[in-house]
Amino acid sequence: MAEVANLSSSSLEPTVKPLAAACYDNNLVNSQGMFLGDQPLRFSLPLLLVQVSVILVLSAAARLLLRRLGQSRFVTHMLVGVLLGPTVLGRSESFRGVLFSERGTYILESVSLVALILFLFSMGVKTDLSLLRRPSGRAVAVGITGSLVPLAVTLPVFHALQPSLPEDLRGSSLITELAVRLSLSSFPVIADALSDLDLLNTDLGRIALTASLITDVTSWFLRACSAAVFLVSEAKSPAFTAQILASFVAFVLFVGFVARPAGRYIAYKLTPAGSLLSEGSFVVVVIAALLSALVTDAIGFKYMIGPMMLGLALPGGMPIGATMTERLDSFFIALFLPVYMALSGYRTDLAELTKEETSEKWCALELFVGLCVSGKLVGCVAAGLFFAMPFRDAIVLALMLNIRGIVEVAAINNWGDTMKATAEHYSILTLSMVLITAVSTPLIKLLYDPAGQFMRAKRRTLEDLRPSADLRLLTCLYSEDHAAPLIDLLEASAGSSRESPVSLIVLHLTELVGRAASVLKPHRQSKSGGGGGSSSSDRIMNAFRHLEQQAAPGAVTVSPYVAQAPYSSMHHDVCSLAHSRKANLIMLPFHKSSDGARSTANNSIRSINRAVLQYAPCSVAILVDHGLAAGSACATSANSLLQRGALYFLGGPDDREALAYAARMPDAGNMSLTVVRFKLRNWVGMGGSDEARDEEVLHQFWTRHRDNDRVVYVEKTVEDAEGTASVVRSMSEKFDLLIVGRRGGDDKDLEGSAALTSGLSDWSEFPELGVLGDMLASAEFASRVSILVIQQQPIKNAPAC
Repeated sequence: MAEVANLSSSSLEPTVKPLAAACYDNNLVNSQGMFLGDQPLRFSLPLLLVQVSVILVLSAAARLLLRRLGQSRFVTHMLVGVLLGPTVLGRSESFRGVLFSERGTYILESVSLVALILFLFSMGVKTDLSLLRRPSGRAVAVGITGSLVPLAVTLPVFHALQPSLPEDLRGSSLITELAVRLSLSSFPVIADALSDLDLLNTDLGRIALTASLITDVTSWFLRACSAAVFLVSEAKSPAFTAQILASFVAFVLFVGFVARPAGRYIAYKLTPAGSLLSEGSFVVVVIAALLSALVTDAIGFKYMIGPMMLGLALPGGMPIGATMTERLDSFFIALFLPVYMALSGYRTDLAELTKEETSEKWCALELFVGLCVSGKLVGCVAAGLFFAMPFRDAIVLALMLNIRGIVEVAAINNWGDTMKATAEHYSILTLSMVLITAVSTPLIKLLYDPAGQFMRAKRRTLEDLRPSADLRLLTCLYSEDHAAPLIDLLEASAGSSRESPVSLIVLHLTELVGRAASVLKPHRQSKSGGGGGSSSSDRIMNAFRHLEQQAAPGAVTVSPYVAQAPYSSMHHDVCSLAHSRKANLIMLPFHKSSDGARSTANNSIRSINRAVLQYAPCSVAILVDHGLAAGSACATSANSLLQRGALYFLGGPDDREALAYAARMPDAGNMSLTVVRFKLRNWVGMGGSDEARDEEVLHQFWTRHRDNDRVVYVEKTVEDAEGTASVVRSMSEKFDLLIVGRRGGDDKDLEGSAALTSGLSDWSEFPELGVLGDMLASAEFASRVSILVIQQQPIKNAPAC
């Protein structure tokens, strides 16, 4: 204690944390209750509960307000800490003494540090190092240039101005470490921010993630090396140096040759395929993470290095990464990581920064922060422009890589702990991190619209496609159950000859679980034994390859893809693949499925389907499967269950698109097709372009199939929408498949045909299916009739639903 007192008295600058230890009774843990004379907040447990509750309640309230302004969770938690700190509420000594005394903050910080350790471990597990195997040239250039330019700008300026800087910055390594930290991008921070912005699986999001991973892996390596160099330089003897190096090498070898094989054994041998870790395995993994932090801290390296290294060594995804997300991230980390950030904000005293004696330090530090940020912006933009990236996209990419978060705050806290940063330095730097992120995230939202490229894409429709042209179909599946109905439909509409070929792009979509970076890549067959047998993607793709083999040579070609992304942004992958592969039609399964006894619905799939309808660069079809399944996904039937199909034609672009697809069916297989044309009695027409086009395509269709015995053309004249519904009810049960246009637009040329369905949409349950599609999918119709709803890509891609 004497040494601490002497150090405190000799220090010229206030420190981030108090140097003197807080004295308190170790027995003050549980209160006997205020009715027995105790003051509950003088005891550790009640105080901890109140502190956590206050921070979480204020964070939730601030999140509701700030998310509308485009602010991230990091900014929210830091501002809550500032609110509780000496800048606002903490100016009151009574408030500080009751809720945030030194004794209370020690306990709170210890718990929050455990959350930080587990967060770093969890992010290490979910980090996909395969991104580094074949990174794109743009990602490498942006990552390297965006790191070297700020260093090349900041360090020479620092050395030039060093004699004139304030005394506490002149002889300190703070500026150098700050320049290194801000020149790099933290992968956990970027991944969390992009996930919050729903940009993980966009083009720029993938480049930013890869670039940040490149620099982050480099920074962790340099951090370990610098710590080793520092410890060796402080060594008092060669034997001590040998002990330091041997300890670290032993830890690295243990992680690589003991922990990694053990993790793979737990994941692939002890855990059944598709299941989370057992309770015992989960506890073992968490204990290993905590011990890794203890070991690296004990041998002189920072506690953050151990959990990150161990996490990177363990296999991500299912089951370890998914278990971390399900059991750790959603509770303990979500509960106590905001506390860590709020405590960091709590130590920020903005009132101190307004004092005249602090202004010189403020200006000096902000100069170097500004040089680092602007240098990174310039470096990233220059690299993006070199690779012919649009200037606006290059700016957005640079903003993404400038986002700051918990890793930077942890570094600033470490500088405060080691007294490289004084209280004034700490406040200036934490405020700078908050401002950088607070400005970057709204600007990214404002400047970057990932759907814009799809809206500007060349219009591709089936109506404009020649019958002999290559039909490019993007077929999307969310599970194995979706394979059989889609294969039945494809057998009925494609694969007859090479004269009308079909390029089938099969995309298996799964939710991103247990990984930080999204995936969109060609499918590769799983190696037997690597993960316990074939995967669901393997079985789905095998079913479609069987379809390719059963078709006439050259009639069907299959290109398999897999995608893992959050449900909230999964439509980006669908639209991006359709755009890059020049698809004419995207085929989606309906979000409700039935096995005859019960039906289930997945609202996440429904949201994806609605987003694809809105942003797709081509036409879109949704298949509502009410038919019998044609077997499992890996065993399809050679004889399609779809034998009789009908198209209800009311008029308009969506109905013409449906007719263009249905016109391929009679030539493709054994399916018969009935086209039912609805007309309104006493309707004289308005001479619109849509009406003329309707007549033209119907005439072309009948001219082409006039002599085909499997094609029937029928006209039905009705009085109103009730008559339309009556005809549909009476005819629908005769068929296996019903094809309708979505008719989701409000084109004025549809005024005549709109009267055919007027009022039917008042009770619409699924507007994404359109009026007729929604009516056909309802429970009052036969449950054995499948429905295909088609929407033509609008000329102007306005919101569709």
